[in-house]
Amino acid sequence: MCKLIRTYFLVAIPMILMLYIRPELSWIKGIALTDIFATLIGVMFVTTILWKAYQEYWKPKRDAAKKEQP
Repeated sequence: MCKLIRTYFLVAIPMILMLYIRPELSWIKGIALTDIFATLIGVMFVTTILWKAYQEYWKPKRDAAKKEQP
């Protein structure tokens, strides 16, 4: 629970600060942030699926094969 709260503060406080200050960033004007965010979410989703597949299927089989070897 404490780790979750720390992670929340690590992400939320800078975001709230950025909304409060409203900095003008000239280098970011030509970038489609929505597309970048959507791509990031898609990559994170695929990575999570692959990681869970590894943990649920490949790792137990590999560990079982190691236990069977004398």
